[in-house]
Amino acid sequence: MKALPIFSFILALGAAWFFLFGSNVEGELSENPTLYASDVWDVWERWDSSELPVDGAEWWNPAEDEVLYKFSNSEHFVFNVSRNIDSLKLNSKPYRGGYLVGSEVSLNLWSDNPGFMSEKWKVSAESYIRLSEITATDDSSQNVFKLESGDERIVVWGDSINIEGFVAHIFRDRVVYTRVGEIEEFAIDQLQNDFQVENQMSESILMMGVTRNHRTGSDMDIVWNEVSYSVEAIGGGGDVVWSKVLSEKPLGESFEVDLYSNNKYQTAFATSSAVYLLDVTGKDVRGYPYEADITGFAVFDYDRNDKYRFLVATSSGKLINLKDEGRVTTGWNFKHLKGGNYIEHLAHLRVGSRDYIYGGCYDGSVLLLKRTGQVRGSTPVRVAPISKPAFRISNTIGKTTVLFIDSSGWLRELTLAEAEPVGISGLTRADRVSLQDFDGDGKLEVVTTLDGVRSVWNSRNELVL
Repeated sequence: MKALPIFSFILALGAAWFFLFGSNVEGELSENPTLYASDVWDVWERWDSSELPVDGAEWWNPAEDEVLYKFSNSEHFVFNVSRNIDSLKLNSKPYRGGYLVGSEVSLNLWSDNPGFMSEKWKVSAESYIRLSEITATDDSSQNVFKLESGDERIVVWGDSINIEGFVAHIFRDRVVYTRVGEIEEFAIDQLQNDFQVENQMSESILMMGVTRNHRTGSDMDIVWNEVSYSVEAIGGGGDVVWSKVLSEKPLGESFEVDLYSNNKYQTAFATSSAVYLLDVTGKDVRGYPYEADITGFAVFDYDRNDKYRFLVATSSGKLINLKDEGRVTTGWNFKHLKGGNYIEHLAHLRVGSRDYIYGGCYDGSVLLLKRTGQVRGSTPVRVAPISKPAFRISNTIGKTTVLFIDSSGWLRELTLAEAEPVGISGLTRADRVSLQDFDGDGKLEVVTTLDGVRSVWNSRNELVL
């Protein structure tokens, strides 16, 4: 009977080994290695079967639709392929439905520990993609990340660089370079030409959000183009998928919506006079634009079941709740604000099993509402409405904190119960704040920007980048 636990333990070990390194069946879909590769590799590359030969992989004779990944640094490299490779020079071992190929030393360097490189990696429709981390040559403590997608588009995080034949555009924390020559070769309409004009830097292009393009299976960057005065959807190759010319700037971010629950996505955003909902071709969805005198806008999917609620705050102190094709949600019971006060910022907070709609008002006061629009709780916190706040969620609404920029430009963090300064409060100046899992460890970091320079603070409020 004593042998049974030992036998069970051996079986468990075997099952774990098979799950991580089990042998591959020819034709089986292998997992994408860029989801797991670590920062020990500072150059990541991907080829498809149309790119031959591949440097360092003369043995690669791909079938149609096969891809090859290469991870390298100054001394070592590792390939990832979907099937075993017979090579006298290199070793191979099964890995997540595929194979890792390289020297014994290189294979031993591999670990499943994604970091900054994994965060920057993004596959496009191009046959060749290359992501590299460039060591800074000056006194800067931040290295430069450079993503090349084919021959027409390069994305750079960090200090911008001059690339001959390309025009640069600012997208929040990155610079996107698009090839100039393509403009002269093709008949592109004037709006798209405006997107390519040189010196469109700094405030001319503003990232609003991301929406999936169900037709191509890739993401579209939703941006505000100050030059053409339009909201644009930019595809993976830098092309303008659609463009919506407006008479005024949008209010804040855009939201991805699957209004009809059919995996066909729309983009929602608002200006001070209307809410827009556009399909993948840039056409208005029925019921939109919804016109109002708007001061704040957000889209919530409380239970992540595609039952979207479009919350629209107005200058008269109202908070309107829309659903579907611009219809007013039944059961909504918000008592509109008086005395010239109105909501500017909206957020959905899930604390335990309860939902709170956060409403940040023009006079600095804060509302905590139920899904019905009625008051759920109160807070003494006063939040300057200069920029969108962020939240560290705790086990109670009272212990939950709000992070915001005060009127002097300092970052503040206050508890909702007592408005007590905690955490990162007063440690840095900023003009924008958000919470992101920056290093992929499952914990949210505080990300601040000041005059375009980004800083990252860990959960212990220590500056890490």
